[in-house]
Amino acid sequence: MSDVFARRQFERGRQFELQDRLEEAVRAYEAACSMNPGFPDPYYALGRIEANRNRFEAALTLFDQALAISPDPQILEWRAYVCGRLRRYDEALADYRAVVDAGEHQARVNLGRMLLALRRYDEAEEALKDADDASSAVLLAALPRYREFAGGERVDDLRAVRYLFATNVVLGTFGDGGLALNPRRYLLLSPVHIAVTVRRLQALVERKGWRFDGVAGAGPHHGPVARLCAHALGVDVLTAAPGPGCRVLLCSAVLKSVAEARAAEAAWRDRGVRVLHFALALVPDGDPDPAEPELLGWVGRAAVPWHRVEPMSRLEPDASVTDGAWPGFRVGPPVVDPNQERVSAGLIEAFEEGRRDVALRDVLDYYLIRHPQVRAFDWDRGGDA
Repeated sequence: MSDVFARRQFERGRQFELQDRLEEAVRAYEAACSMNPGFPDPYYALGRIEANRNRFEAALTLFDQALAISPDPQILEWRAYVCGRLRRYDEALADYRAVVDAGEHQARVNLGRMLLALRRYDEAEEALKDADDASSAVLLAALPRYREFAGGERVDDLRAVRYLFATNVVLGTFGDGGLALNPRRYLLLSPVHIAVTVRRLQALVERKGWRFDGVAGAGPHHGPVARLCAHALGVDVLTAAPGPGCRVLLCSAVLKSVAEARAAEAAWRDRGVRVLHFALALVPDGDPDPAEPELLGWVGRAAVPWHRVEPMSRLEPDASVTDGAWPGFRVGPPVVDPNQERVSAGLIEAFEEGRRDVALRDVLDYYLIRHPQVRAFDWDRGGDA
């Protein structure tokens, strides 16, 4: 009879969970568990909730209780995930392999991810090549770049993930603590930030010996960046469409998606122009994508001072605001400075000040020495970057 009551409590909990009433769901699941049911479902449900709340020790206990009743591969895969988060890697690998042996081929991808994180690349390749999942192909494509990472080098920070899966160069920006980037931070790119990023671009171009027939980038948003890059590299801003085979550095300010990046490039590529795309910032709208610009400054939410149209970029101090999304601030009107000459002059002035960049060598060496499999370096080999 206790199983009947426990089942009722579990079903109540599931309905609450479907309605996003998690606290009520937890109470119902806990009531079911207190009846010592002969089925694993409430332990498993509570374990999932605890894992999603990053309470991994509690989740592990619950999954162990569920598995003591039923060796369900789905529960075992969740246990493997939790063990991985707790850095109990041997247990995680054993669990994933048991799930795969039980016929759950989807788990091969997670097994492969765990092996990649442990730098056991040959084993990861074996696991992934037999996985029937689109994400396994993405991981296999990244495997040659994974193999470059030294033992003490992180593969899970923003720069590494962008390198592994989007194969672009992240130059960073002033104030980012060297190679550490924080995509959760909103950044209003000042002329000093922009100058440092463009000086890193300049140094990379010089080190690689790249030559451009011109720089492109138009309009009040992107035009000033093109003018600054033209000044830094000693080339002209294109005012007319070049012929096929010309080499163009396309310059953007802030791009909000991969689709926007593609649209900016399309008019040039359609003419047969060889394009290398540089953006001061990219606001990611999904997983890293090889269709992103080859060269990036900041990756995360950002704006430039002369083109502030997003709410976050228009915040102004106002102590009278005590509620809403930003207490102490109000959202001002959109700001667009159409005077490209004035904006460009300010950027060039900041660039010419030549503020010391302590991270320059580290940024360049990251790609030129340690991790050279980026799309931008196809420019060296005569291909379209």
